[in-house]
Amino acid sequence: MLRVTVYGGVAGEGKEGEIGGNQILVEWEERAYLLDFGTRFAIASKYFEEFLTPRTVLGLKDFLHMGLIPPIEGIYREDLAAHDPELWQRYRKRPGYRRLEHLDGVLLSHAHVDHNGAIGFLKQEVPVYTGLMTSIIGKGLQDTKSGGPQSEFCYIQPREPNAEGVLEAIRGVTLGRWHVVCEYWEGIEKALEALEEFWHMSPSTSKTLEQQPLVLKELRDIGIQFYRVDHSIPGSGAFALETPIGWVVYTGDLRRHGHSKWRTERFAEAVAELKPELLIVEGTRLDQNHSTEETEVHQAAEEVVRAEKGLVIADFSPRNIERLRTFHDIARAVGRRLVVTTKDAYLLAQMHLIDPNIPSPDQETIAILKEPAARRQGWERYVFNRFSDNLLEAPSIRRSPGDYLLCLSFFDITNLIDLEPRGGTYIYSSSEAYNEEQEWDLERLKNWLDHFDLKPVGGLPGAERGPYHASGHIDGPGMQWLIETVNPRKILPVHTQKLGWFLERWPDRVISAKYAEPVILD
Repeated sequence: MLRVTVYGGVAGEGKEGEIGGNQILVEWEERAYLLDFGTRFAIASKYFEEFLTPRTVLGLKDFLHMGLIPPIEGIYREDLAAHDPELWQRYRKRPGYRRLEHLDGVLLSHAHVDHNGAIGFLKQEVPVYTGLMTSIIGKGLQDTKSGGPQSEFCYIQPREPNAEGVLEAIRGVTLGRWHVVCEYWEGIEKALEALEEFWHMSPSTSKTLEQQPLVLKELRDIGIQFYRVDHSIPGSGAFALETPIGWVVYTGDLRRHGHSKWRTERFAEAVAELKPELLIVEGTRLDQNHSTEETEVHQAAEEVVRAEKGLVIADFSPRNIERLRTFHDIARAVGRRLVVTTKDAYLLAQMHLIDPNIPSPDQETIAILKEPAARRQGWERYVFNRFSDNLLEAPSIRRSPGDYLLCLSFFDITNLIDLEPRGGTYIYSSSEAYNEEQEWDLERLKNWLDHFDLKPVGGLPGAERGPYHASGHIDGPGMQWLIETVNPRKILPVHTQKLGWFLERWPDRVISAKYAEPVILD
């Protein structure tokens, strides 16, 4: 017997469905695994916003009470409940509560926060099975980001109650969380050796990381298989689990129109041979019958850059390294230099060691924007020391804006005050707004562009439209192909507001899960 419980990413129709926030528990008598454990942005946005956030000084309390993490006793860090010994007594009668005696691991598909953002709440001894690239991205993101457990993707900051009975960080101590690497390729040992300094480096002089190594493990020995797939962040993967009822396949997020679409095709063909009993599959963009390919983005964006003699800024999602590679190629083709942020440079340096196709910050075609700061963190000093020859300050760009192509986003927009552009082009290469809060952000962004007389191109209000963005998710025809190729006995949709799309096509095979209600398969 197999038991599948969906706590985040529950499929539905329209607003009844949840995009992202995947928290899926798969268990049988011997084993229990979480398939991703991400931030539930759709739920969080109902109650919280930028200046109204869960109180991390109360540990698990706000996150449990508002449904951001599931009420499963036994899987969370004890230090996050140390100030409130009666915490679980209040939750044992709440809907969805249960106690789990053991959790064998998290199968982490990729490093987007809606898939890994709640891992920091789990007990440190729970292993995270993922790929090397996802491990490295997770650490890089945490090193450059401050916050509570919801930012602890790779290592944890222990906490203890203070005299007022609330939690505070134990100063001077940070414990490492290991990731078990589940992919092998020729030369991986060399990459691990090159990454060792980064893996053990503390982001701050006031903290010490526990010296816990990256671990290579052959997952087939425990009945798990890992497959790389095409998505908008490097290292993305899917999993297959061998269970008492047969193979269960989990896609994570994937697509079939990026540069690595062959990975998704290879994955589908490989798991089809397993004759899976259950396919747990995302369905973000099923209402789309066509997907813009990255090659189309490249062509359209290059035409815009060639036509602009002044400053060009490209805005795309963080960690969309495929898009960064696209603009890097464009910059080289038109004789410009690609300018990235310090955070981008910190990640690129490590990712390049795993995948040489990812540009390194020491290349002559790359420059690193040195932004003003009163105090430099350890990770920033690492970048400045290692890539000092490629540092670039705003006055250099002001003097010759046509020599550069800047990679900035809305959250980097204050740099325009230092750059003082007099015209130019802003290429918005991200997805369009899909909720009211994001619409406000785009309106604010448009106000900035108007203030500096920057021409907007892409998915902004009043901008020239075109193929300037390729989604990270598979479209309707692609999903049809995927399911027909894999040919599972049962289908469990998650991460979708288009449940009816599945029910129309495979009414006898689709399982519709509800929040915290176990689906039993024999």
